[in-house]
Amino acid sequence: MSRTFHRFFATATPALLTLFAPSPGIAQGKDNAPSQYPVEEVIVSAQKRDQRLQDVPISETVLDDQLLRNANMDSGTEIARQTPNLRVSVLGDESQPKFSMRGVSTAEFNLNAISPTGVFYDEVYIGASYLGGAQIFDIERIEVLRGPQGTLFGKNTTAGAINVISKAPSFEQEGSLTVGYGTENYREIQTIGEFPIVEDRFSARLAYTGAKSDPYIKNVNPGGEDMSDIDRQAARLTLGYKQNDLDATLRLFQNKSDPQAIGAITYGTGPGGTNALGVNPRTNPNNGRPMGTDELASDRGGRIKVRGDGGYLTINKDIGELTLTSITSFLEGEFLNEADGDGTAQNLLHIDFGAKNREMGQDLRLSSNHGGPFNWIAGLYYFEDKVDVNTVYNLFQEIPLAGVTLDQRYTQYRESYAIYADGTYDFGNGYQLYGGLRYTDDKGSLEDFQVNPSIPPQGDLTYHDEEPTGRLGLQKYFTDELMVYGQFVYGYRSSAINGGALSSPDELTVADPEKLRSYEVGIKSQWLDRRLTLNGAVFYYDFTDQQFQNVAGIGQQQLVNAGESAIVGLELETRYQATDKLTLSVGLGLLDTEYEELVLNGEDLSGNELIEAPEYTVNFAVDYRQPLGDAGTLTFHIDAVNVAEQHFSATNDPVYQVDEFWDAGARVAFLSADESYEIAFYVKNLTDNDTETGLQIDPTTMTKFTTVPYPRRFGVELTVWF
Repeated sequence: MSRTFHRFFATATPALLTLFAPSPGIAQGKDNAPSQYPVEEVIVSAQKRDQRLQDVPISETVLDDQLLRNANMDSGTEIARQTPNLRVSVLGDESQPKFSMRGVSTAEFNLNAISPTGVFYDEVYIGASYLGGAQIFDIERIEVLRGPQGTLFGKNTTAGAINVISKAPSFEQEGSLTVGYGTENYREIQTIGEFPIVEDRFSARLAYTGAKSDPYIKNVNPGGEDMSDIDRQAARLTLGYKQNDLDATLRLFQNKSDPQAIGAITYGTGPGGTNALGVNPRTNPNNGRPMGTDELASDRGGRIKVRGDGGYLTINKDIGELTLTSITSFLEGEFLNEADGDGTAQNLLHIDFGAKNREMGQDLRLSSNHGGPFNWIAGLYYFEDKVDVNTVYNLFQEIPLAGVTLDQRYTQYRESYAIYADGTYDFGNGYQLYGGLRYTDDKGSLEDFQVNPSIPPQGDLTYHDEEPTGRLGLQKYFTDELMVYGQFVYGYRSSAINGGALSSPDELTVADPEKLRSYEVGIKSQWLDRRLTLNGAVFYYDFTDQQFQNVAGIGQQQLVNAGESAIVGLELETRYQATDKLTLSVGLGLLDTEYEELVLNGEDLSGNELIEAPEYTVNFAVDYRQPLGDAGTLTFHIDAVNVAEQHFSATNDPVYQVDEFWDAGARVAFLSADESYEIAFYVKNLTDNDTETGLQIDPTTMTKFTTVPYPRRFGVELTVWF
């Protein structure tokens, strides 16, 4: 165990034991005096029913609409700022976040890849990350569930699940308009309107968001285009219907992004920082001076094109003491990313990533609603998706007769069936036993695979998995404000096919399912008349057959299983309502990770740390409101996160390592007394952090490819409610 863990437990354990011990002065019921500063209960749906956050035996972070607004979070890449043990890496633009939770991640960026962190929108699973990346608007809350969630959320959640919950119709007429302007010529607009069609019966809610900016990576190559801007739009139409014991919600969405290609900040891995052409990518070719992390010399501009649309229908029908729920979804999209992989004025490595996706899902379940000692959920689930991939690699075109073009094409199909049940039984005296079981049948195939000219058309490659997942736990209420739980959870991620094969049919391999056994003890507690919320969890992971992409070079990409790993970790989250004006929030995540069995390229990497698993994350937020009498109210918000250094390769070579960093933001707003308008001034990336958000190395061209975050942005927003 690392020294950080030793120090933390040595100093914190006695204090925590004292704090968590039930106080003789706390009653065993709900007869405590009401708080002087009433705190609104946080309601979540982590167990597929509405519950208090404090009753759910899951390590969970909830980002509500007010926090999202105060922190100006407008894409999936930003939610890690206030979530312990969650990281996001990006090698494209903001439409393609890749999550790592509790040290469980994947190095794979292939367009047929599936993340071990399941992403859901209103309980609908999104396989292609770009289909949901631009939908963080008109949101009620985002729930981040840490640890395997295979029982209720299904496969491919070995790391956890992120459930984005959009606002449902309120059946009341309302509307708002937000316009904003910021540095880098950033322009934004968001409008929301709800229009009841039949009073208390049928209502329509329409939300739209759009944003544009100038590029923030300067291209010093004469005549070259600057890169890395923002250009996104998204719209959602939500129709709500309710009558007696039935309610239905239909959500239709469309999103699109058309920014310039990402400006890759590349480095040579050869002598003196040179690439395979002997060029140092960080030297300005015009004057020989070093370039900053907001500069490059690129010979191509390129573009990113994202298109996504679809819909999902949720129906709830009460049948006596049961509720029948049906969630039906259909989504499709298109993705193109024209990347300058070498980031220089030479045509050393250019890649055009292209994919088309189609996804369909159906969840049908029954749940009890009688309020007795035994509550349960049981259901059937079906999911299928299709992805058509066309990726073109251009290598060494700068050298006459040495240039190579590899045109990769294939179609992948996946199909999944599942049956599941989960329940909780209240024994009395504060004891509740909970558990669940899910059985999943997964099939996948890769068809019409070829790489022109290196790999001729291949036959179908298939897999078929059948796997149970589940959980078993016990929770104990010492009081209504103090609950402790302990659980065992088993999760798995289905087999995967190597979509990165380029030079040989032998690279067309199937990685076995990865499996994770989780042992966790946690606490949910509230103190000081519920003004102080303190939640925490300690866990141990036995992680086997982790799916792992090993890049030995262009044309030498392998998808393998990583043997065995161990992860020990902790999360603590606290929220303190200090006064009716001041709220403080702090989060801490600690990780101690180790590959216990891993051999890559003949090298034994056992004992190394896992990729994208920083040893600690610390986040905090401060909110303060100051009434100004009849004039209105001033609100102040500041948040920050500190993330330890992390590795992007299992070798733990320093060249694959990114440094520790701070990221902070702030917002000051004036709200009119009648709450009809608000004007806000904000800053994002206050520290002007330029630490790499993604990293990949290509040994063939001797290039390290990185991306950096959007620079410090000052902005102003005006919101009008009507």
